[in-house]
Amino acid sequence: MSQEQRSLLMRGMGMFSAALVVLLIAGTFLDYQVAQAVYAPSNPLVIFVSTLGLFPMCYPACILLGALAQRSFASEKSQPLRIAGTVLYVALALLFGALITNAVLSMLEGFGGIYGFEPPKPVRMGIGAVIGGGLGTLGFNAGKANKSKDLARNVLMVIVVLAASYALVEITKSFMQRPRPRLLFAGYEGIEFCPWYQKCSGASDFMTTYGIEKDAFKSFPSGHSLQAASMLTAFYGLSLVYPRLREKLGLALVVEVVFSLVVMACRMILGAHFLSDVSMGALVSVAAFLILMALQKPRLQQE
Repeated sequence: MSQEQRSLLMRGMGMFSAALVVLLIAGTFLDYQVAQAVYAPSNPLVIFVSTLGLFPMCYPACILLGALAQRSFASEKSQPLRIAGTVLYVALALLFGALITNAVLSMLEGFGGIYGFEPPKPVRMGIGAVIGGGLGTLGFNAGKANKSKDLARNVLMVIVVLAASYALVEITKSFMQRPRPRLLFAGYEGIEFCPWYQKCSGASDFMTTYGIEKDAFKSFPSGHSLQAASMLTAFYGLSLVYPRLREKLGLALVVEVVFSLVVMACRMILGAHFLSDVSMGALVSVAAFLILMALQKPRLQQE
């Protein structure tokens, strides 16, 4: 990546983050009103686009893990270490594919909501493992053709940043226990709106009393928005494996911004999240990309 490209991406993501901060501030004061105004669940097109928000993070990560598996397999380390590293990366590719496909085909968060049907979880996980394995194979083959000596280190850094941002959002969801808008609109007695900056209470009691699933109390921040806004980070990782993609990074930035905003809107329309939820989810991804660029700055300057 040239210094000019890097500057363009940093400026673009800086502007995007500023817009997200404005939306977060607006959500701080207008979350409930906006959620009520846009709520229109069970729209097939909205569900379809919302589900697409799950694709940009984990599926590209499977390709990156395949490239790491190839570098581990071809390294000069001892045979036990080479085999252990290869098996680890392959297993992670299968796991990532299985987990994300499980969600993609589910009724709660995926395409199953369109048809009112979802395959059994073992089937969804199995399909995902096959997809993850296939994508990992693509990455493995690309790793063979890539001559960069720093490929493993740089790709691993991308994987770590993606995984850390995902873990941060999931931990925050479990801690904050914010009820989703659609849960509030269902009219359960005692379940009330709470702002994004305040930890909500009583989730376990409500789950026991009303038989509500734990996921209904994981509104803040939005995981779909996080993954949709991870597109540029994942694309940058792919450009390390496939160098010809580097010239498309500017286009990837534009696509990410538009795609993220559309997915954010869809999540609110479905009553899955408030404005502050989707804004913070996307902000975490933007911050992750900026951190990645800062960590890789020395290498980029040497190219």
